[in-house]
Formats: sequence, structure tokens, C-alpha cells
Amino acid sequence: MSKRVVSLRLPAALVEDLAQSAADAQLSVAAALEWLLRNSFGNPDLLRALEDCQERPNAKLDARITGATLDSLRVATVELRTSNSVYIRKLLYHFFVTKRLKYVRSDGHYTLAGRHD
Repeated sequence: MSKRVVSLRLPAALVEDLAQSAADAQLSVAAALEWLLRNSFGNPDLLRALEDCQERPNAKLDARITGATLDSLRVATVELRTSNSVYIRKLLYHFFVTKRLKYVRSDGHYTLAGRHD
């Protein structure tokens, strides 16, 4: 399975949150990012109404993800008319910082959901 590098600039706090989450799950940062992405594609429209992260992107994240995940990311970004980096930044920001997104188990797999609490 081929892997490709996704490279983007993020606020350092998001990179740290992702790294901590990966460590807690005993995954690499790349594997954690891929899991978050792969499980967001069932409901990417949730990201449409959410604002982009306003914090300064002062850190770089490079992660190797599978070509299949990258292809699915491209489909989602075309549908939302956004870039890969904005999609990933919104996903991470609203999952880790604002907590407006969560993952729920449905029919034996996880999917992205909004928080309404």
C-alpha cells in the first residue's frame, strides 16, 4: 500500500494535541491523523459550517498517509470546495480545541458527529 506525505502548517497546540492523542492510543502521529481522517469521510459535511482555526499556524506537520485515504480526502475537499490543509485544520481544531466534533461508534465503525451538549 503506497503512502504519501501530507505536509501542512498548524498551530503548535494542535500538533501537540494530536501527538498526545496518538501517544494515548499507542499510535504514531501519522496513524492517528489517518484514523481521524478516515473516520471523518462518512460525514464530512459537518465541516462545511465550521470556521477555520484563527490561531497562527506556527508549526509544521508532516505525516505519511495511504493513497486511499488521500483519495478520500480529495473527494471530501472537492465536495466542500476547500483545500486538504483547511479540511485537516478544521477537523483537528474542532475536535481537540472547540470540542464541537466527536467520533461515535455506529454499526461497528466510528464516524464523525457534531456535539450538541
